[in-house]
Amino acid sequence: MSHHGNNPFEGETPEQREDMHNAMKKLLGEFPDGKLNASDEGALAVMIVAENGRVTIRFPKPVAWIGFTPEQALGIASSLIDKARQCGSVVPLVLRVGSTTP
Repeated sequence: MSHHGNNPFEGETPEQREDMHNAMKKLLGEFPDGKLNASDEGALAVMIVAENGRVTIRFPKPVAWIGFTPEQALGIASSLIDKARQCGSVVPLVLRVGSTTP
């Protein structure tokens, strides 16, 4: 199970809110990797934080979907692992690189 909410500012510190605001100002109207599809609204900043023993991904507004380049996806994965460790996870992590299909 996970948690979710619709208020993008609830639980944020003033510093986190300012960081998100500044990041979004830099990205407003940008399509840094081109338009993914017809409903692509452009770049979006996300913030990954450790909050009350949970890893939280914060968005500056409600979104239906988000897409990442492969490099961004790996960065998100790394940030999620780092925040999970900050929240106290000690589960061993094994990454397998490459295809698992013959």
